[in-house]
Amino acid sequence: MLVEAVIIILSLFCLYFAFRKPPGLPPGVWGLPILGKFPSTSVRFGDQVKALRPLYGDLISWRVGSRLLVFLCNQHLIKLALSKQEFTNRPDFSTFLIYSRGSFQGVIFGNGAKWQIHRRFVLRHLRNLGMGKNKVEHDIQEEAMLLVQDLKNHTDKDETLPMSIGLAALNVIWKMVASTRFKMDDPQALEFIRLVWSVNDTFQGSVTLFNFFPWLESYSPRWLQERLGLKKLQDTTEELYNIAKKYVKQHEEEHEPNNERDLIAQYLSAMKGEENEDSVLSVKELLVVVVDLFLAGTETTSSTLRWAILYLAKYPEIQRRVQREIDEVLPRGTIPQYHDRTKLPYFEAVLSEVNRIVSLSPLGIPHVASQDTQLESYIIPKGAVLLPHLECCHKDPELWEKPDQFYPEHFLDAEGKFVNREGLMPFAVGRRVCLGESLARVEVVVFLAALLQNFTFTAPEGEPLSTENDPKEITLNSPKPYRITITERKIEAEK
Repeated sequence: MLVEAVIIILSLFCLYFAFRKPPGLPPGVWGLPILGKFPSTSVRFGDQVKALRPLYGDLISWRVGSRLLVFLCNQHLIKLALSKQEFTNRPDFSTFLIYSRGSFQGVIFGNGAKWQIHRRFVLRHLRNLGMGKNKVEHDIQEEAMLLVQDLKNHTDKDETLPMSIGLAALNVIWKMVASTRFKMDDPQALEFIRLVWSVNDTFQGSVTLFNFFPWLESYSPRWLQERLGLKKLQDTTEELYNIAKKYVKQHEEEHEPNNERDLIAQYLSAMKGEENEDSVLSVKELLVVVVDLFLAGTETTSSTLRWAILYLAKYPEIQRRVQREIDEVLPRGTIPQYHDRTKLPYFEAVLSEVNRIVSLSPLGIPHVASQDTQLESYIIPKGAVLLPHLECCHKDPELWEKPDQFYPEHFLDAEGKFVNREGLMPFAVGRRVCLGESLARVEVVVFLAALLQNFTFTAPEGEPLSTENDPKEITLNSPKPYRITITERKIEAEK
């Protein structure tokens, strides 16, 4: 009896220390032992956090399962926290580890010195291959014109946007990574896009339960793992890696030491030049990097374009004003260039406003505290997951005149000139700012300008367009599928 009592007391003692609230923690939601407090599935997680700001302020803690989440809800806190070395790493979420094949690899979910080496390598070699230079912009212009040609096959129909929107972005990054581009009707390319959508969709579904209860993956029955989407995520990511393997193997078989035509070839050359046990370069790591670039380089640009088209179709007077500005600056038949944006202030304001109101990554990509760290007057404990609430900044009434409205004038001064507002952070900030930011900016400007130069996008008759967000979209805020009518522009008819 005494032994049982001692065991119970010790168990309660351990539970108390395991689930007690750490001292110095920011205020917030603690919930029940072991379970914490689960967010509602009917309201976007970010909106639930935003509703807590009047009560707790801009630094909010929330325990979900065995994870302590800390939300950064203003511009100052986000920039301060993400500049700290102690908050650079990614958490060991089950979904992240499945995606990166069981360890912290690649440039999205990698950690430590290996991540730093690969980030520098990828950034340097993408620049060598033309990122931020005229060569890649020429490739983007070529893809823009091919995209225009493809959309001409979809005019005067009420249908969802064709997958070629995503394929145009895929071709730009894939040419740099693997010296390959696909035709707009290539079945393999369309399968690529389908896999990207599937991974992003699964990433934000019920499978996130495994992130908050890390032990669940080891102890849950297979049927539950399948029901929650774990197997689907494993299978879909494996399909992506099989595609990457094919291209890497092809490069290995055809490798010529002095022909570093793309990123894969340059990585293999660097790997052969560092064949020692201390090298961090490996084919295993290369595969993750390739899939990282494939996903990040495709879906971000594609989603931004789909959101922009949706908003412009919903607000036709704004679309007409953008088209008039483009027509005045770019003669018909002129392929848009990135530097043209300096002569298109309203167009650039519209793009910035799309980024603001949409918040493509509303809660950013999670970071983790590698040690107990002071932030303002609070202590963020080791292992806490930090989430930069970018949408809070993008809709902060102290920063924006009309935070909940689509209002391009947020980015125009009294003279109608474009103004870059500091509160806009579509590519995050800090040590892990998106490394493809410069490429994505050029793509969106050139693609959207070319589309508006050639087409008008409208809602199908009797079908009002909705810009409501999907409640389950946490990591990537992609638009819900919508039907649109594409009409080819005839300048003579519009005059």
